[in-house]
Amino acid sequence: MQYPRSYIILHHTGAEEKNAKQVRKYHLSKGWRDVGYNYIIVRDGTVVKGRSLDIPGAHCSASGMNHKSVGIALIGNFEVRSPTEEQIAALISLLKKLVKEFNIPEKNVLPHNGVPGAKTLCPGKHFPLSRILKGLNGEEKYWKVQCGAFSSRENAEQFAQRLRKMGMSCFVVDP
Repeated sequence: MQYPRSYIILHHTGAEEKNAKQVRKYHLSKGWRDVGYNYIIVRDGTVVKGRSLDIPGAHCSASGMNHKSVGIALIGNFEVRSPTEEQIAALISLLKKLVKEFNIPEKNVLPHNGVPGAKTLCPGKHFPLSRILKGLNGEEKYWKVQCGAFSSRENAEQFAQRLRKMGMSCFVVDP
């Protein structure tokens, strides 16, 4: 049975895990039956499926959201730093897919701390919510810089940095 999903709740993990397996291991150590989030986005922009949508989430109990939302977490502590460009681009892409799949209005894409009754700083003060929502509705474009077009990943990163200084949003991908 799949629970009706009418919201998407955005999170940070609040820690500096290296990968989604570490997040899952931590949640299992708390006695949960699986990771609490439905999706986890790692620093390089890889989207990892988490808890099945066939069972309630374990990411936001406020306002009953575990039963009616999709939970997406980006690895990192965004009270301390911002998500990577790759995480932002991957999140926007995933949001576009989920909003369409579940017919979720943009106003129902919420940061964890925007859920009535949630007492948390999550997803952190450096989480670029307005930028993500602009990307969701097509106002912000992302450029993909492919490493294969350069002699090294370092050169691709340098080129991406120049684009960012010119005000262009971009991320680097391996071939």
